[in-house]
Amino acid sequence: MKEHRFLWIVLLLITLALVIIPLVIFLPKQAAAASDPWAGVPERPTHTDHTFLLKGPYETGQEVTRACLECHAEAAEEMMQTVHWTWESEPVLLPGRDEPVTVGKKNQINNFCIGIQGNWQKCTSCHAGYGWEDETYFETASQENVDCLVCHAQNGTYAKSDYGNPMNSVDLAAAAQSVGIPDRQNCGSCHFKGGGGNAVKHGDLDESLYWPSASTDVHMGSYDFICIDCHQAQDHEIKGRSISVSLDDANQVYCTDCHDDDLHQDERLNAHVETVACQTCHIP
Repeated sequence: MKEHRFLWIVLLLITLALVIIPLVIFLPKQAAAASDPWAGVPERPTHTDHTFLLKGPYETGQEVTRACLECHAEAAEEMMQTVHWTWESEPVLLPGRDEPVTVGKKNQINNFCIGIQGNWQKCTSCHAGYGWEDETYFETASQENVDCLVCHAQNGTYAKSDYGNPMNSVDLAAAAQSVGIPDRQNCGSCHFKGGGGNAVKHGDLDESLYWPSASTDVHMGSYDFICIDCHQAQDHEIKGRSISVSLDDANQVYCTDCHDDDLHQDERLNAHVETVACQTCHIP
């Protein structure tokens, strides 16, 4: 009798083991408690009213820049070191090349804007500077040629024309008095129309992002994010790359700058994060 009881106990333990062990191994595990994603979002600086600081009148964009530099003395020098100004990168090693290669808009042929002769009259209307005299010469050394307003004017009226100059209709004093941190309108004025039209060059960047719904962009639509909440700047160098496939890991923006990388309920999905970027699935 005791032998039968012992046998039943052994069989019961084996059965439980056969049931419980697979459940423990294969059932989705509860994700670890997430850290605070808001900790990665920078606190936006307090805005300074420039109404009485930049009275004008101003005849040219360069006059506005000279006024800005009276207080922001290092800003132009910083800007002139960035890809927004140089339109080229630090040399990077490309597949099939023995030596590092300098890439960027300045010396890159792509299948959006391909042509023997570039349309510099229009291309320069998105450059963050003044100083183009014609299609053959751009004066890059003068700090007064940095266009502060294209990134900082907030009154909604600033626009650039041929060769990067402000349109004649722009009230430069009003634009200067409105300056603040760059918002979606500032960034979108160039990036949403890359390649000459809305969403032409970058299919996920278009004018719908000026005032997006939550389904269009969860961060901008739900929480009123602006571009620089994620693409944060240091000394006017903005994180992120404009080309679709980055050549190195320098100066990148990652979802994990704010979010944990093991948020999924299924550990198989969490394993994907080791080799698959978040935006592959979440920004299709």
